[in-house]
Amino acid sequence: MDAKILNDYWAANLATLPTKADKSPNVKGTWKGGIKDISQYIGSNGLGIICGADSFGVECIDFDNHFGNAKDIISDFIEQVRDIYMQYNLPVESTLNGGFHLVYRCDTIEGNQKLAQKPVWDPHLRKHKPDVLIETRGEGGYFVAAPTPGYRVVRNSLLDIPTITKKDRETLLNVARSFNEWYDLTPVEYEQKDRPGDLFNNDLSAQSQAESSLKQHGWQEIKPQIWRRPDKKDGISATFGKAAKGIFYNFSSSAYPFEPQKGYTPFQIISLLDYGGDFKRFASELAEKYNIEKPKTREYAKREPKKIELTELENILTKSYIDFSIPVEKPPIAIKIINHETNRTVEQRLFTLGNFSAITGKSKSKKTFYCTLLLAAAASGSVVQNKLIGTLPKNKQGVILFDTEQSLYDAWESANRVNRILGYTPENFGAFDLREFDPLERCQIIEYTLEKFKGNIGFMVIDGIADLGRANNDEEEATRITGLLLRWTKQYDCHIATVIHQNKNDNYATGHLGTYIMKRCECITSVTKDPDVLYKSTVNCDMIRGVQDFNEFSFEINENGLPIINISKFNSVSRSTDVPY
Repeated sequence: MDAKILNDYWAANLATLPTKADKSPNVKGTWKGGIKDISQYIGSNGLGIICGADSFGVECIDFDNHFGNAKDIISDFIEQVRDIYMQYNLPVESTLNGGFHLVYRCDTIEGNQKLAQKPVWDPHLRKHKPDVLIETRGEGGYFVAAPTPGYRVVRNSLLDIPTITKKDRETLLNVARSFNEWYDLTPVEYEQKDRPGDLFNNDLSAQSQAESSLKQHGWQEIKPQIWRRPDKKDGISATFGKAAKGIFYNFSSSAYPFEPQKGYTPFQIISLLDYGGDFKRFASELAEKYNIEKPKTREYAKREPKKIELTELENILTKSYIDFSIPVEKPPIAIKIINHETNRTVEQRLFTLGNFSAITGKSKSKKTFYCTLLLAAAASGSVVQNKLIGTLPKNKQGVILFDTEQSLYDAWESANRVNRILGYTPENFGAFDLREFDPLERCQIIEYTLEKFKGNIGFMVIDGIADLGRANNDEEEATRITGLLLRWTKQYDCHIATVIHQNKNDNYATGHLGTYIMKRCECITSVTKDPDVLYKSTVNCDMIRGVQDFNEFSFEINENGLPIINISKFNSVSRSTDVPY
């Protein structure tokens, strides 16, 4: 590397580091603060310019060429920000792979950000995933620069990087975000197939109605597909129909009720703006507009309680009478848990047949990983990781997982984790992906499965019990779903473990459904993500009927993506033959 070039960069207050051919740092130890020892650049492929405070506020907008269209994108981008580009004489360099860097300084910058992405199909995952179109290199990052082979300054100079205003920087970043084609969209229950929201979104007039609603609430379409939020005098805040057909993509952090970097359908836009977020009310009006009939299957529909005749009441009372002269056997145990104590380890029951339980936790607390350990224990009928023991009766060894939330691949990966934990595929274990069905259909599918394998199923996990209801904060729905769990577990003599999220602000299960389930279940287990260790979670016993609470324990996700239980120091003590029920 030419010493003069390095000295020129340093004189321009740019911190640099030597790089390898793959663009990674060619340094031993840290490169923070820059490398000013010229000898360390000898034998390196090129150099990088460090962004952030080390280079007095340098930030780089990186236009990647993964799709072969970087030149078209940056040309369009510069055309939209021409006034800023010309005012500051912003430097632009071309990169080895056909991309571009646009560089400036600003008193306020941030860390690296992905500004615009585009979906690509992953044949291994069998789904689309995002790939970067435009991103920044900011505080904590760097970019490879000329005279590295393949890099060339094409406009202005990297030795004279201008300082732009915070407002102009925001304009540059927002224009870059307008090229985004990947969005996070969360459909609501009324947008499921053939429901009112779905029919509305597919209506040819839906987008124009949503645009009218936006304008009535102060949004401006400053040019086709480009929108500016209320109370903003210039710049852009969102796109409509550009990220995808019929999708409003907001990237402003000050556009309530819309969240930044999130997509919205016409149904959601109108519900949020004109109905105060009451999706149900808008859906009801649409149901009348589209003349949608109520579901033909009436079994799970809301209905007036049936009046029971006196003779039937007498029969029910006689049937329900508890005769103390006839002993009732304890229900069979589905799964036991091993408590590691100071002088011994003790087995105690965790789940029994004829009951249901609740597994709660915040989003991403690894509840599903804990479920795979339970499923592995139940399916194997043996000890798993010296903590959980499957003890299903011989005639009730069927184990089933119903996943209502994840994509087909993720559901497959989650279920297959059970096989990987055990090292084989148990014949008595099956898994089903119910994501594509509506709540009432899911209920019918589960009941059909219980009936089909009647007498064989002993343990079942429903990962996403809230998805069996049309609203988890509706008392009638909560009563219906809890009633199903009570009936299913008794009628089919099995244990059902339900998974439900906790509220963001406390540790209670969400909605009326969570409250109803927690009041009636046999055991409540919470899974909490460790605040200090990324791949570690703790399992706590919040409530269990009839026996003492089990001791909390933790598990970590290993390099193979499997949950591994951390056994206490008392692991070496032999297990007690005293097994509390």
